[in-house]
Parts: sequence; C-alpha cells; structure tokens
Amino acid sequence: MRREGYLIEEIVEPSNMEAAFRQVLRGTKRKRSRQGRIMLAHKEEVLEELSARISDGTFRVKDYHEKAIMEGGKLRRIQVLSLKDRIAVHAIMSVVDEHLKKRFIRTTSASIKHRGMHDLLAYIRDDMKKDPEGTRYCYKFDISKFYESVRQDFVMYCVNRIFKDKKLIAMLDGFVRMMPEGISIGLRSSQGLGNLLLSVFLDHYLKDKCGIRHFYRYCDDGVVLGKTKAELWKIRDVIHGRINSIGLTVKPNERLFPVDEGIDFLGYVIRPDYVRLRKRIKQRFARRIHEVKSRKRRRELVVSFYGMAKHADCNMLFKKLTGKEMKSFKDLNVAYKPEDGKKRFPGTVVSIRELVNLPIIVKDFEMGIKTEQGEDRCIVAIEQNGEPKKFFTNSEEMKNILRQIEEIPDGFPFETTIRTETFGKGRTKYVFS
Repeated sequence: MRREGYLIEEIVEPSNMEAAFRQVLRGTKRKRSRQGRIMLAHKEEVLEELSARISDGTFRVKDYHEKAIMEGGKLRRIQVLSLKDRIAVHAIMSVVDEHLKKRFIRTTSASIKHRGMHDLLAYIRDDMKKDPEGTRYCYKFDISKFYESVRQDFVMYCVNRIFKDKKLIAMLDGFVRMMPEGISIGLRSSQGLGNLLLSVFLDHYLKDKCGIRHFYRYCDDGVVLGKTKAELWKIRDVIHGRINSIGLTVKPNERLFPVDEGIDFLGYVIRPDYVRLRKRIKQRFARRIHEVKSRKRRRELVVSFYGMAKHADCNMLFKKLTGKEMKSFKDLNVAYKPEDGKKRFPGTVVSIRELVNLPIIVKDFEMGIKTEQGEDRCIVAIEQNGEPKKFFTNSEEMKNILRQIEEIPDGFPFETTIRTETFGKGRTKYVFS
C-alpha cells in the first residue's frame, strides 16, 4: 500500500484543532485548573500558535512530569504533559489514527475508534459459533512490559513505511523518543504507534503470510483459536519468533488449552455457548457497591457494571449484586424528545434532483427548519428501495400538499414520484405525481 502524504493540512484544519482543544479541556476540573483557565482565556492565540508550529513542523513535546497510578491491579508510572502540548498531540494523532485504522486487521482492537473490547468480543463469539470445529483450542499470550520495552527504532521504521511527510515524521519521532527507552504510557500517540508496530510485525504476518484465520489482539494481549493443539503449537513458535525479532518477549504465563475451559480475555471468560464476567471484575464491583454510601456514586457504579454485564450472560448475577432487573433498551419504550419539539428523521440527506422520476414512499415531514439556504424550509422523510432518506424543499406547492395529506386519516405513508415542471421564463419546480 502506498505511503500517505499531505496530513499536515488535515491536522491544522480549524475544525480539527477546535475538536482537540475541546477534548483536552473537557471536564470541570481541567477547565478550573490554572492551566485550563489560561487556555480558555487565550484560546484563539493558543490554537493559532499550535497550528503554526505544526504547519512548519517545529512542534516538539516539552517538559512532562510523572504520576503513579493503579491500573488493573498494577502500579504504573505515566508521563503527563502540559495542556497546551496535549492539545497539539491530540490534534496530530486524531488525523494520524484515522489513516492508521485502515492499515489494521479487523480483529485488532484497543485505542481504535469504534473498536473496543465489546466489538472484539462479538467477533470471537461469532467465529466460535460459525466455526466450532476450527475453534476447539486456544493459544493465549501476553507481551511482557510492552510499552517500557518497545524499541524506538522499530516504531520509526513502521512510521516511515506508512507516512512520507517529513515534517509529520519529525514530530512523531519526537513523540516516540520522548523517553530514554520504550514509549511513554501517558502520551496520546503511544497507543496508535504501539498498535502500528504490532500490526506490521505480527498481525499482518500471521494473517497474510501464515493464513491464520482466528487471530485476535487487544493491545499487547493476543488469542489464536485453532482446530488442534499441534496446529497452535506451530503458531506459538511463529509468534515467539516475530515478537523476539523486534526485541520483545512473551510472558511465561502463556497457555494452550481447550476453549471449553473458558478464554479469560477482554474482562470476560468466553466459552462456546456462553460468556461470564471475569471473577476479579465481579469481586471488585461487589466490594465497591458494599462500601459506597453516596446514592449518586452508587448509581454510577451500577451503570458502569451494567455496561460490562450486558455483553455477557449475567442477568442473575446483575440482579443479585444490584437488586435490579437487567432490562433491554427496547423494553423501556423510551424515545428521544427534542427540546425544540421538532421531529428527527433517520437516513442520509439527498438532493431532490436525485429523486426525480423515481418511485419513493413519503413517510413524514417537518416544517419551519432553518438551513444554510434560508429559514422555514421543509424536511421530508422518505424511503427509497427500503433505505431511509430525507430531502429539503422550499416549494410552497409541496408544503401545501403535505399539510393537506396530514389532515387525511392514515394519509402517511404514501407512494409517489417526484416530477419536474417548467414555468415562467424557463424556471423549474418539483411536484408530487
């Protein structure tokens, strides 16, 4: 695949810089901090300065401080940048990650937009259901101290394979080499570039060269499903060879076992016919919900636990720990009610010109819509070939007809075809027929 260029222009787009500013300055705590108040008071100057430094390729990460946090029962030291530097890094990586995403195999997850643990869990469950014979055994592995052990030169080799813009490469090089060794755990770029490293040296090799069908990776944890143990032992040796070739090692706790024992992955224990939550997650929630006194905090914990439990077969567990029935959203019969009272229609907006002489079904309409073309427009919800769509019109004739049909019992939906008619001095209008 060819190398990517002209990303600097996308990065310094005002909309992208504005989105990065909002994302970094989210939350009351950050806004009220000393740095946050300065950023908000001088927003235009900050964005202008950062855009200029990114455009000429001179932006570099400056000072940082380290902070110790507990994550998954482990004590980690993360590097924390100033808010200004974080805005620039976020703006750069928002664009870079979009271009990297299409390079990743579909069954890799973590820090990839719209691809979280539940997306990967659904893929594993679906594959086990469709191919029970080919997913009888599992090889599970974890890379030892991934971020701390990554070789920076290998990451930059991958970056140079993907991008050709020298200014962008120089800035990414600054992100990668911020630490004396490894890559920073706290830097926004580390997840995407870490994924890129494993994508180039592991994912595509296993998929494209070895033809492995059932391979799944979440950050530095991996799972391979296969038909026999012998097949997985060979794959295990290949994985070790690829990971060792970039200066990394697999943890000794790797396992090869029948899937009936349950695959402890993504916070769940996955079996062919059902899924349970990981024991540690259940225990941690039970302790917290027992200790907490605040009603607000209790509600937050229950919602968080529900977000995990709803993807597993845990209805009875959820009721036992929370005292609540787990309900489906569909059972609640709740719909969005806009404050302005206007209707919201699904589907893509199309030009009325694209619908001329084509059969459509008109389902509903809403008057008084303000658009770039003017006020008091009408939006019409339609269905074409089973697909929901909508179009805007300012035709008084169409508006009048729609109002009349609204008064007719069971007037909507109705089938029609939009025609064009010429009037006046070569003017065209659109009408229902």
